[in-house]
Amino acid sequence: MSNAKPAEDAAAEIARLRAEIETLRAGAEEKVRQTARTAETMAREMGEAVCQQSELVAGKVRERPLTALLVAGLAGFVIGRFAR
Repeated sequence: MSNAKPAEDAAAEIARLRAEIETLRAGAEEKVRQTARTAETMAREMGEAVCQQSELVAGKVRERPLTALLVAGLAGFVIGRFAR
């Protein structure tokens, strides 16, 4: 009969640990969902910002195509010089 008490204690401890693990798992899942939602929101906002900036640049190029061509050529020249 002396083995019954330790076995009961061990079973109770295992049940407590399982419940604690389940609680931690559920909390971790929620954190992952929150992080994913935040990442999706940030990615969407960054995509919108990139689209707005590209539209702005495209508008400037349409307004002054010669200036845009000269700036692009100068940038290519400078990058080429530094690449050597």
